[in-house]
Amino acid sequence: MSNFYTPGSGNGSSSNGSSFVSRRDIRANNATGALPAISTSPGGRGYAGQFDFEAMLVSLHDLFEHDRQVASQTDSSRCGICYLYYSLSELHYREEGHYVCSDCERTIGRHAIPMLRRQQK
Repeated sequence: MSNFYTPGSGNGSSSNGSSFVSRRDIRANNATGALPAISTSPGGRGYAGQFDFEAMLVSLHDLFEHDRQVASQTDSSRCGICYLYYSLSELHYREEGHYVCSDCERTIGRHAIPMLRRQQK
């Protein structure tokens, strides 16, 4: 069986106007043997928006640095939902047995979330 496509060769594919070029053909016709770069066209598949991974990494670094600073204080505890450290004045103890920060409390509302372990109050 060949890697080359020839129209009407009876291999079960129909001639629908699309041309098939094998990777071997591309390498053979390219002096370096490397495949050509795939160009992204505005109308083609791809991600339309921009996402800045470097900014995300810097943001996460800052978040975890702040978390470590708060964790080193004596009057701090973790939120039972997001697991980030907060001072006890910023946490609310829920009857399910865990502390919750204001962001997580707003998100879960009045829903009860059972925990495997209870946090000490």
